[in-house]
Amino acid sequence: MDSITQFALGAALGELVAGKKIGSKAILWGGIAGTIPDLDILFNPFFTELQKLSVHRGISHSLIFAFAVAPIMAWLMRKLYWKKPEITFRIWLDVFFIGIFTHPLLDAFTLYGTQLFLPFSDYRVALNSIAIVDPGYTLPLLIGTTFTLVLRRKHPSMAVKMNYLGLIIAHIYFLLTIGNKFYVNQKFEAALTDQNIAPNDYLSNPVIFSNLLWCAVAKDDSMCYIGYYSILQDQPTIRFEGFKKNEYLLEKIKDKDGVAKLRWFSKDYFIVEERNDSLAFYDVRYGKSNFSPNLDNEKTFLFYFKILEKDSSPLKIQQYISRKDMHFSEFMDQLKHRILYVD
Repeated sequence: MDSITQFALGAALGELVAGKKIGSKAILWGGIAGTIPDLDILFNPFFTELQKLSVHRGISHSLIFAFAVAPIMAWLMRKLYWKKPEITFRIWLDVFFIGIFTHPLLDAFTLYGTQLFLPFSDYRVALNSIAIVDPGYTLPLLIGTTFTLVLRRKHPSMAVKMNYLGLIIAHIYFLLTIGNKFYVNQKFEAALTDQNIAPNDYLSNPVIFSNLLWCAVAKDDSMCYIGYYSILQDQPTIRFEGFKKNEYLLEKIKDKDGVAKLRWFSKDYFIVEERNDSLAFYDVRYGKSNFSPNLDNEKTFLFYFKILEKDSSPLKIQQYISRKDMHFSEFMDQLKHRILYVD
């Protein structure tokens, strides 16, 4: 998820495991621990655009990373706070281990995918039950830790309870997102059957900023199908739009390993489009840049790569996000409209 959420989760967990022993520092350092895995972005300048696809949420997001890094961080913190021997190595280890370890676990429930099992496997776990930015999960954590900081001196018992409350509310919501996924999957599967679409596979994921609007992407050997469903309305039908994958266009690319990397990253949910002397490779897992149906232009799909030179090896690409040109208020108006109404 986003770095604010990861900081908030790490802060709340740091307070949970060490707040009584080291006070407000547990919230600060717990939050820092929760963001450490995302520091992999600092290495981006050393990699090509293609290599970055596997570097981010790579080894720093594997399950073994916490076991390797948390003891080092605990040792450094023990040195930093050497004048306070009561704050032991074990206390710092608890703070940093839980913050680092829970970061990739939370990311695994988003759409992007997290390589939890590196270096043994590059399989990307993506359970797709919560959006990468979801205030419904983040705000209870932030509010709980904020009240903990404010109340700690005069009302220490109440401060502890507020942190507990924030964690409980956030994770009740988290469980609700998993329940929502099972519910909307039934709706999507019924709609696919009604429209005589028999995909090889499909996935569903919530649209960013909430768990109310869901997108489903189904695929077979030649087509991808995209449909939306809002939990706030019992719409009679889910209209799936079909798009040709145009997989044959990938044969024009010289770097087959580069093509394999793109397919791995998109989990084979892709559409290819020819544009003059270049190709556009759309990762359609993220849905469209506009929720309305029957739009088929270059900005239909949210996330795509421009393949700059088909004959280059290694493959040269540029990432694009179609929605970045849209004003935030315009996007939020579209999102609100699609949640409340069926177009």
